[in-house]
Amino acid sequence: MQAYPQGQQPVLNQPTVTVQPAAQTVIQVTQVIGNPMMPRGPARDWTTELFACCDDMTICLCAICVPSYPCMLAADMDESCCVPMCIPSALISMRAVVRSRHNINGNLMNDCVCMTFCGYCATCQLAREVQMVKNGRAIP
Repeated sequence: MQAYPQGQQPVLNQPTVTVQPAAQTVIQVTQVIGNPMMPRGPARDWTTELFACCDDMTICLCAICVPSYPCMLAADMDESCCVPMCIPSALISMRAVVRSRHNINGNLMNDCVCMTFCGYCATCQLAREVQMVKNGRAIP
């Protein structure tokens, strides 16, 4: 038998490890207002027709004659004026953004076809819509 120094006793129990419960992670799910993937009621049509370019001759002439007009249009949309210079096919994206923001009928393929084959008319339609929305005259 082993002798222990005076005043010390042998350890009879093994040390125990106390496990604290892990911190709880709380996940809160909230609905994002304005999420384009969530239905927002019935969609509407564009305020003006695609080929109604002559309805606003100022917009028509600017779209045709002013090379920086897409930059001005982006600024009217509260986007960076650099968007048309930095993003390929920016007018397609800008049209899709306006359509999504204002719950207008259509889809990305339609935006692409309109901007590809009727670019000036689609740009004019987009500019008229942005102007109508800014002036509060867009159809709800």
